[in-house]
Amino acid sequence: MHMKHASLVVILTMIIPLLALGQSKIGTGSIMELYTQNCASCHGQNMEGGLGSSLIDDIWKYGGSDEEIAKVVRDGVPEMGMVPWKDVLADDQIRALVILMREQKLLAETSGILEKVKPLGGIFSTDRHNFRLEKVAEVDDVLWSISFLPDDSILITQRNGKLWNIRGGKKHEIKGIPEVWVKGQGGLLEVAPHPDYEKNGWVYLSFSENVGAKVDGKDAAMTAVVRGRIKNDKWVDEEEIFRVPPEFHVNPGGHYGSRFVFKDGYVFFSIGERQISKMAQDLTKPNGKVHRLFDDGRVPKDNPFYNKKGAYKSIWSYGNRNPQGLDLHPVTGDIWETEHGPRGGDELNVIRKGRNYGWPVITYGMNYNGKPLTDKTHMKGMEQPVYYWLPSIATAGIDFYEGDAFPEWTGNLLATGMSAEELQRLVIEDGKVVHVETILKKQGRVRDVSTGPDGMIYVSLNTKGPNNGVLYRLVPVGEPRWTSLFNGRNLDGWETRDGASTVLVDDGAMVAFHQDTKAFSYLATKKTYGDFILELDVKVVGDLNSGILLRGNSSPSIRDGNLHGYQMEIDQSERQWTGGIYEEAGRGWLYSLEGKDDARKAYRASDWNHYRVEAIGEHFRIWVNGVPALNMADTKTAEGVIGIQIHKLSQGGGGGSVSIRNVRIISENAGDQIQGISIPEVATSL
Repeated sequence: MHMKHASLVVILTMIIPLLALGQSKIGTGSIMELYTQNCASCHGQNMEGGLGSSLIDDIWKYGGSDEEIAKVVRDGVPEMGMVPWKDVLADDQIRALVILMREQKLLAETSGILEKVKPLGGIFSTDRHNFRLEKVAEVDDVLWSISFLPDDSILITQRNGKLWNIRGGKKHEIKGIPEVWVKGQGGLLEVAPHPDYEKNGWVYLSFSENVGAKVDGKDAAMTAVVRGRIKNDKWVDEEEIFRVPPEFHVNPGGHYGSRFVFKDGYVFFSIGERQISKMAQDLTKPNGKVHRLFDDGRVPKDNPFYNKKGAYKSIWSYGNRNPQGLDLHPVTGDIWETEHGPRGGDELNVIRKGRNYGWPVITYGMNYNGKPLTDKTHMKGMEQPVYYWLPSIATAGIDFYEGDAFPEWTGNLLATGMSAEELQRLVIEDGKVVHVETILKKQGRVRDVSTGPDGMIYVSLNTKGPNNGVLYRLVPVGEPRWTSLFNGRNLDGWETRDGASTVLVDDGAMVAFHQDTKAFSYLATKKTYGDFILELDVKVVGDLNSGILLRGNSSPSIRDGNLHGYQMEIDQSERQWTGGIYEEAGRGWLYSLEGKDDARKAYRASDWNHYRVEAIGEHFRIWVNGVPALNMADTKTAEGVIGIQIHKLSQGGGGGSVSIRNVRIISENAGDQIQGISIPEVATSL
């Protein structure tokens, strides 16, 4: 593709592909071969650019919608050297190229997002809340579903056929549940109590079952739903809610669904298309549908296809690939659903009566082997997703957060990702997703999420080879306890050290003037600090630079007892290394900003700049005006004073001042209040 200055990809999400079927195949298959043969000579083997522009650089001259991207590839931009490809590539191949480019864009950003969600000292940091993980229970297979009973005990399903009740911190197995068919993705799936459980005691289960049916000589299975009661840890009073005749059973091993929503006396539940895609569009088949029944299993006569000849009467919506997330919106009462796409195209939908959600006719994904499925993402009479993930995250359980332990997340949708190993927070306004944040990653395959009666968030994290599942809860850490280091009136708690300087208090700021041409001095705290989070505003004016001393110390053997140690540079020069760390009277530059253009551009010369410094154990993180500038690990110094450098004057004249205001610190449990940072950590050497 001979293209200059034109980008062919837009990033719609901040989701990272990791290790599952779709994710592990990113950058592989026939579509990668197509790119290599036709595009790589101009745009680079990794889309980094060459004769043509980079396809992963966030610069989109001709628009970033699917249609605009495809149009550039199809019609070219001759005046910019980009030839048209419409006579060489089919529409479905162009669509697959767009998916491939988005995958590569996300791969290029992987390290930054992994850094941001990586825990430090057991604390996970997010935009609004910090939390730690607390283990609740563990099982020796896949932990599939989580639900809560009115007595605050927890029901969980183990996919290989065990139902557990967790109470008093111990697991109690519920004996006598239906026999399940454990094969492929099949087994014991969803569990949920009836909304009036306290009155009727009903608990609902979904599972895969084999009743002896065979297809082409192979065992066949299908999703079933029953309800029963639990008495003395035994399953009793079982009633059938949904079963299909043996002729509807099929033999692929995946895509069983299955989740529940209860609303207005009805139970809604999902069944995947069982890996036979065309069945999702066939109203005579139960596969690939969301179903609606009375909660006792009767079929409502106002179901959309009840009177359609040959149609399966329980169908509520169709064209759903493999729905493994269902939840009721706490305000609107709408049913929200997530379903797996293929390689790309996981969807978030609002499920409405009689609607067709398009699979496999329209999709935002392609085959796992990199071959195009279709070029169609829209078609009349078929619903568009509210949101879609590209690449796929293998989304499963979802939950609208309604607790009070994380108040800034109230009403947000929590969405799980198995292959991506992440939990996401989606902010929804007026039926649209306006913000997505990954709040947990690389802790295991996240299968389900649920708000507990205690307001905590419970997640099932699973590992493979062998299968293992652990139930955790997200526990918020305490609120930040900031202490002001400057009272705005005088220099209480501060002292000048080393060279000659003058420090005054003026208009709510400490103002330091340089007076010495031979040595610099520091305005330093009298108190020493170990772990801390520091925020302050600093303005440097004149022909000079400055810096912030972190854990500064003095020793008679080093610089005649003057302060030394880690110093965060405030750099007024054209070099623009503000935010890097120089070890004064030590190893010199430990972390420069060479090549870190985003961080270098964050500083505003001769103006107020806001700094955030996190010094937790050996970990140092620095932000300049909200832009991440430094992520460093160094073990040399654990404690010391904080200081502002008052640099020596130039021998040739000049001078200036350093002003400091809004100085505050967290020094108690500072590790609880860390912020995620999107640049990788660099370890220094002693």
